[in-house]
Amino acid sequence: MQSKQICKGVDLRVIPSNKFKTNALSIFFHIPLKRETVTMAALLPAVLKRGTEKNPEYKQLARRLADLYSASCSAGVRQKGDGEVLYFHMDYIADAYIGENLTEQVVAFLRELVFCPLIQDGGFSPEYVESEKTNLKNAILSLINDKKEYADVKCREAMFGKDGYGMFEAGYVEDLDAITPQSLYAFYQKVLKEAKVDIFVSGMADAETLDVITKGLEAELLPRDGGYIATQTATADREEIQYITEEIPASQSKLSIGLKCGVEPAGEEYYALLLGNCLFGGSPFSKLFMNVREKLSLAYYAASRTDRMKSVMVISSGIETQNFQKAYDEIQLQLAKMQAGEVEESELAAAKKYLTNGLTAMYDSVRALEDYYLSQAILGQNQSPEELIRCLEPIGIPQIQAVMQKVQLDTVYFLKGVEA
Repeated sequence: MQSKQICKGVDLRVIPSNKFKTNALSIFFHIPLKRETVTMAALLPAVLKRGTEKNPEYKQLARRLADLYSASCSAGVRQKGDGEVLYFHMDYIADAYIGENLTEQVVAFLRELVFCPLIQDGGFSPEYVESEKTNLKNAILSLINDKKEYADVKCREAMFGKDGYGMFEAGYVEDLDAITPQSLYAFYQKVLKEAKVDIFVSGMADAETLDVITKGLEAELLPRDGGYIATQTATADREEIQYITEEIPASQSKLSIGLKCGVEPAGEEYYALLLGNCLFGGSPFSKLFMNVREKLSLAYYAASRTDRMKSVMVISSGIETQNFQKAYDEIQLQLAKMQAGEVEESELAAAKKYLTNGLTAMYDSVRALEDYYLSQAILGQNQSPEELIRCLEPIGIPQIQAVMQKVQLDTVYFLKGVEA
């Protein structure tokens, strides 16, 4: 990733690649995850996508995208540790393949979408705000339909509360009634003036292309003091594991277990944690998959994942209600084996190969590379996936054992299925 400061608080990030026939252009606004603004942050991109000053109806924007050789546009929010990013993303055919300066037109479209919204009576369109509030309400309420995601969200909330990392980035239904077109517009203006901004360009980006993008957006982005949102590393601080059970009418139960790892995301221990999670529950040959699911048939699925930003591990499992204790005990047993260093060299070699394949596959996806380097920028690093792979090579079983011993259970959230 190549970087250039446009002005204070605004950076241009370039991921050059000749592998794709399309380019990607994104704008990211970094803001803290706060209870009083999380719902407005989730609502804002949807309202902006409904219409602009020049094109007040969505169908007009859709027609313009079609005229840009069917370019695509997306917007939303994405959690990053104790912060979140509002993103506006476009994919379009690279100029070299159509013989015209499509980039200039794409920049003009994105500038209009983000910086020239439809304003009425000192706020956003009341019709659009009310419509998107209804859509967001339905999206929040529909979380329960994805039982696995619901259990993981509730577990995270139980671990950290309704602040920072513990919040659901889609927001909360009870906040929607208080949001007005004027209050949402005031929040929007604050984000534009104060938030740290990253502009990402991915694909065939020569000097002329970058110059067009810079000139097209720099006038809208004034210098600001905003920086990346600092995330506090999660460390074991609970005297006793908290157990939470919620009953729902369902045939299958969900078990979500939250663990705090205490590993600095930019430190050397992270590489051992990455391998440790792969061996424990992050691969098809992991201890959780091979024992909890395959050998003992205690779960429909059993897997773990880590969040590098916050240093949190979450174990997710779908089980029959009557198998809760057996499944929980087996998960504890497999974690104890990891902490005792009961890992074969052949397993470690397989884990390194598995992660190598996954990291290498990032080069096949513009979105994956963009998100990877966005996290790198937040961490103050510029490590390519290939460099990360090289950092995994010297890690041995003793380092994995040491880092897994730091991983401690914090919360057990049991979404208990009961007959209706």
